[in-house]
Amino acid sequence: MSLRHPTLRPIALGLLSALAGLAVLAVSGWLVVRASERPPVLALLTTIVLVRGLGMIRALARYAERLSAHELALEDLARERRRWYDLLAARVGAPGAPGAADLLTRFTTDVDELQHHRPRVVLPVAVAVGTAVPAVVAAVLVLPGAGLALLAGLAVAVLAVPAGVWGLARTALGRQGAARAAFAADLDGALRDGSQLAVSGLAPTRALELDARSRALGRVDRRIAWAAALGQTATVAVGGVALLVVLVLGARATAAGTLEPVWLGALVLLAVGAFEIATPLPESAMRRLSVGRARRRLDAAVAGPETLPEPEAPTALPSGAALVAEGLVHRPGGAGTPVVLDGVSLHVAPGERVAIIGPSGAGKSTLASLLARVVDPDAGTVRLGGVPLDAAATEDVRAHVRLAGQDAHLVATSLAANVRIGAPDATDAEVDAALRTAGLGPWVDDLPDGLATLLGEDGAQVSGGQRQRIGLARTLASPAGVLVLDEPTAMLDGRTAASVTHDVLQATRDRSVVWITHATADLAGFDRVVELRAGRLLDRPRPRAAARPVVAGPS
Repeated sequence: MSLRHPTLRPIALGLLSALAGLAVLAVSGWLVVRASERPPVLALLTTIVLVRGLGMIRALARYAERLSAHELALEDLARERRRWYDLLAARVGAPGAPGAADLLTRFTTDVDELQHHRPRVVLPVAVAVGTAVPAVVAAVLVLPGAGLALLAGLAVAVLAVPAGVWGLARTALGRQGAARAAFAADLDGALRDGSQLAVSGLAPTRALELDARSRALGRVDRRIAWAAALGQTATVAVGGVALLVVLVLGARATAAGTLEPVWLGALVLLAVGAFEIATPLPESAMRRLSVGRARRRLDAAVAGPETLPEPEAPTALPSGAALVAEGLVHRPGGAGTPVVLDGVSLHVAPGERVAIIGPSGAGKSTLASLLARVVDPDAGTVRLGGVPLDAAATEDVRAHVRLAGQDAHLVATSLAANVRIGAPDATDAEVDAALRTAGLGPWVDDLPDGLATLLGEDGAQVSGGQRQRIGLARTLASPAGVLVLDEPTAMLDGRTAASVTHDVLQATRDRSVVWITHATADLAGFDRVVELRAGRLLDRPRPRAAARPVVAGPS
């Protein structure tokens, strides 16, 4: 294995630094005692140079080891974040998946914990074992009894103390993840429902609940900190006892004339340095536990099947093709829950505009999600040009079929950037055109910063109607040939809704449009109107054309 290996390099540098540290202490001990004998300075020159050289080697190796270990940790973190993000994103919304707050905790705290595996678990153990062996061998060569005492002390410090810390912290670390997730979920709920809690007078009660959760998490954290402190204390105590034994045995040997005083100095400082390598091991034992717990929590979060499994050999979707749904059966709540769609079939020809109407709760939004493959049906198939959507890559599906849902998620960035989520390469002119088609032209004109206006966290600076139309503009800006628009005008007054409907149909004349709405007015511009009722689609007569109403300002 080459020293270029990402794990072996910091281990080799750590061993070099630790061994140089042991050597500099042992040689320094020899030098101090020898200097006390007042020999000629030239007799000490070689040793002085050796101490300086070893000190420089230790410092440089230590710096390189730290640099290499941090590089390793950051590379691990970047790789783990990508890996777990892909796994979690593929299962968000799956039955039994953790809630949003718990998922966020796992993706941040737990994924971040995984970076410590190699630099704080593997590296300290490898360096400790690799350094302890030559330290004991050197001590045995100088004084066998002292070497055995050092061996016993190191065995306790390297093996017994970390094992004890591991046992003490095991229960607390097991409860830490659950306590943190419970606190995050309660805090997320309190922040989300803050205004309702204030109006209902329940804010003080929720604050007390949060305080109780915080104290419970604090107790767990204190127990973990107590175990870590106990491990450090035990390591120092064991090192002190072993040093005392080595000192007594060395002093007796010196007094008996079997050990020269200069070697006593080297032996004592060697023992001091040997126990420095054991200092990180209690934390290493705890890190091993926490890394294992974090990995198990992440494994549990992605244990279920993918919400939208990717095909092994994806088929490319054709452009300008018909969107066909056949025999769709779906239970949004999972097995055992009521059937919302029962044998739904729909054919949307290229360039056709189809309006789907129906009462609230009929399953219109569920059908929209199936047509755009946000979810897969329990039975039946959705095809584009004869290619099943589940046989194509998800990215390809999004490029051909785009859904504008009822509640557009906005990010804390500019208005233009939010629209460009649907079309990353769209120009400012194209973004502006999409916003005007969605009925936001007068509003954009009144914005001091125009398209550069920041929308705030989750679109806090816009109204519900504006949010919905920004989501509609995002879909209109996309190059998708099939647009599925779920209640795009539900939050608008009648005149504004009619105007937006007319403008959208005019701007998408070369694309297929599935317009889902509960309203039955202003449908004259559609080629076909179908009704979703009792889980099935029924053809309805197409309304007669009506005059375009007067445009109203945005809400």
